[in-house]
Amino acid sequence: MRLATAVIATVYLLPPPSTRLLSLQALAADTTSFTRQVSPSSETNATEPSVAVDRSDGTEWVAWQASGTHVARSDDGGHTFVQTPISNLFGSDVGDVDIRVGGPTPCSVVTSSCSPGTHRVYVSSLEKLPLVLQTHVAYSDDRGASWTINNLAAVNPSFIDRPWLAVFASKASANLDQVYISYHDFSASQINVTASNDGGQTFGPSVDVLAQNGMAETQSFCNTVPSGIEVDPETGEVYVKWITADPVANTTQGCNITQIESFHQVWIAHSPPANASTLTVWDAHLVFDGNIGRTWQTNTDRIFATLAVDDSQLAGVPGNIYSVFTDNLVAPGVNDIWFTRSSDRGNSWARPVKVNHDKGTHFFPWIAAGTTGRVDFIWLSTPDLSPSDAALSPWTAIFGQTTNGTSATPSFSQTSASNKVMHVGGICTDGIFCSVSGGNRDLADSISITIDRGGSAALVWTDQGSVLNGPTHITYGCIIAGQSALAGAKRDLSCKGPAGP
Repeated sequence: MRLATAVIATVYLLPPPSTRLLSLQALAADTTSFTRQVSPSSETNATEPSVAVDRSDGTEWVAWQASGTHVARSDDGGHTFVQTPISNLFGSDVGDVDIRVGGPTPCSVVTSSCSPGTHRVYVSSLEKLPLVLQTHVAYSDDRGASWTINNLAAVNPSFIDRPWLAVFASKASANLDQVYISYHDFSASQINVTASNDGGQTFGPSVDVLAQNGMAETQSFCNTVPSGIEVDPETGEVYVKWITADPVANTTQGCNITQIESFHQVWIAHSPPANASTLTVWDAHLVFDGNIGRTWQTNTDRIFATLAVDDSQLAGVPGNIYSVFTDNLVAPGVNDIWFTRSSDRGNSWARPVKVNHDKGTHFFPWIAAGTTGRVDFIWLSTPDLSPSDAALSPWTAIFGQTTNGTSATPSFSQTSASNKVMHVGGICTDGIFCSVSGGNRDLADSISITIDRGGSAALVWTDQGSVLNGPTHITYGCIIAGQSALAGAKRDLSCKGPAGP
């Protein structure tokens, strides 16, 4: 504790919070991008947005939670949004939403639930009914006008938490899409994956990833934070990620509930595409252990640690896998964004390198990969090393990029993505245990990024402005600055949809 205090005193002589708010707002305004509010103003508790783009025509999709799941579509590159609600006979769900775009819709003429010439969109979330804390998947073949709901997409008797969604889109028909859901359960906290080979209409049984990998299960048993699932766009291979502490900490400090452990291990598992029986077969690999070589506890649990797979642009040739996480590797209490990559299906990993240029605190890192070596980032940043409600610590959304991510020494650029401060106060990353610790969980737990057809970044985050504990809404941003994340993309298509602008 004394060490952390000394670091703060020597690094920062902070001006009053109001001064810092003004300076950050000025910085945020000086960027080549635009932002729009997505959620209706009547929703004052909107959080945890997810974004996807149909690169065939530029349609933007955003999903979020606000006393249930909500979805909006933009036909003009994110300049305006229309609500496309999902009506479920079982009522509203819990949230934990994720959204992805699949293959072409399976119709040649317009029907009551299908529009030709567009692509299927998928939304996953936790449900209340018909089975509590299980996962359902809704999909639309008519641009959100109607939704087909699978209420039994992923089922676990120990309940489900943090489902993430990935899709290997068929080029022929969305009914041939391979759809994957990863999650952990509320008992042993195992990492599970369930798969569909028919575009989300039916799903196979959940596969326990850890049970297939002895060392991963020993290190992770009863305490994981699931950190996403992605599919290689050329091979269909699947990657799932999680973080954990170690066997001693996991079994003595809360076991899947408190999240107070130091989650110093990062893991990724790989599987070939789901077989005809919708089963996946996993090999797991340690990405990084921050405690090795350090005298203090490191912690990647400034949620979430996320992953991405780039596009080799060669059929059957796998891409590179990228892992990003927040960690205090430089010193106790100093949380930076760290990046590493693998070029051999996750078997080996490069030494992590720091992404952010600025000092302060950096949480919520998310990434999206384009073509080889090109990766875009979003994270939340404040100049305060010990952010708190009392200090009115100001936070902004940051956009980062590397175009040489496969290099031994990748370089990174960064700029503000938000045009104003989007949160003041502390940020609690202990999940549901924040209600016990009293930490500020106003932003909930996640933000999102993807890449549009022009190679520009589409971002979404929970926005609370500069009011402590104020209402929250969802903000969308399109970043035109920087280089294209897609080799050969037409930049004049960035931030544009089927209706322009």
